[in-house]
Order: sequence, then structure tokens, then C-alpha cells
Amino acid sequence: MTPRLPTGTENFPPGWDVFEHYLPHVGARSFDFVTNAGEVNRFAARYRAAKCFSHAEFDYLSAPTRDGYSTLIRLLLTYSAFEHFLRCIGTDLRYTSTLLADEERDRALDRLRALNGSQEFFVAVRSHLDQRNYTRQFDDFIAGNTCNLFYLAGGVRHAFAHGQLTASPATCPPESVATCSRFLVNLLVRIMDREFKRRMDEFEEAIAPPPEPDYDE
Repeated sequence: MTPRLPTGTENFPPGWDVFEHYLPHVGARSFDFVTNAGEVNRFAARYRAAKCFSHAEFDYLSAPTRDGYSTLIRLLLTYSAFEHFLRCIGTDLRYTSTLLADEERDRALDRLRALNGSQEFFVAVRSHLDQRNYTRQFDDFIAGNTCNLFYLAGGVRHAFAHGQLTASPATCPPESVATCSRFLVNLLVRIMDREFKRRMDEFEEAIAPPPEPDYDE
């Protein structure tokens, strides 16, 4: 199969064409970023790598294990972009709860808990974590309490990146690694897309000329 070639702003954050067009004239901070253009471009490179990733190929592994590893790799790439995006908007992981409205957070938690094997999966990941800010959030999720979903994504990324989490934990249903990780990937992408696009929309609204008065009224 012939590889697809990039076309314009494909696989960049939504609204990237606005950012590229106005950036040379106004600078990155005019879009409510706290960093320079280079840092925003580095975020976009990480974002694009995650979006372009399809799957990893393995021989002699079961389909659920292959899917689990591919999705964990996608989460690794996506979380890297998310971390850099937080730097660009001047937000620390501790304050990311503000990126989700309470109702949106609660719906997401309900959907994540409803996934087959989610409880077993997060218990398995929790066993590999020792930082209290992460373990507290995992304990709250496992207990059915409110928690910060972005810490869950970060904890999974941490456990996998440090070689402790595999795609087939013995205590989990075979598909749970992929389904739970895919949910977290989609959440991170949705938030990055929404926050980036909001900044572009607000910038365009700010520079739009005021409507001309209607002298016929």
C-alpha cells in the first residue's frame, strides 16, 4: 500500500491554519499561550505524531495483546502531546480538573467504569505506582469516587513507559488494556482539540471588525 502523504494541516490540532496564518504577525501569546511559538510547534509535532500513529506490528502475539500494546503506545504519544500542551497553556496537572465541567467529568467516569475489565485494569496499574498524587486518584476511581481522569491517563503512561505495565496483565480481561487506554486517548485528544480550537476562535473573534451600523433602522 502506498503511504499517504501529508496534506496541509491534516493531523494537526483543529484551527492550526489560523495559528500558522497569524503567528508571524502577532506571536504565540496573542492566542492565550504562555510560551513562545517554538514550544507550541513542539506541541503540534507531538500531537501530529500521536494522530498519525496507526498500530504497531508484532509476530506471535494474540490479537488482544497486539491491540493492547498498540493502544498503550498511542497513549504514550498522546500523553506526551498533552503534557506539552499543558506547558503551553500554563496549567499544571494538579489543576487539570478545570478542563472538564463537573457533569462532563461524571459522564466520562461512568463510561470508563462501565468498560469491561476497567476495575481490574486500574487495580493492576495502581500496583505499579508509588507517587501519592497518582495513587490517591487511582484509589478514588477504584472506590467509585470522583477523581481526576488526567491522572489516570498519566498513571497508565507512567507504568507502561517504565516497563512495569504489559498489554496482558494476568488479572485483567484480555481486551481491557486496549479499551481503557483507548478511552483515555480519546479523552486527551478531545480536550486538546477543544482547548486549542477555542483559543483560535476567540482570537478570530477579537480581531474581527465590528459590524457596520444599519442606518436604515
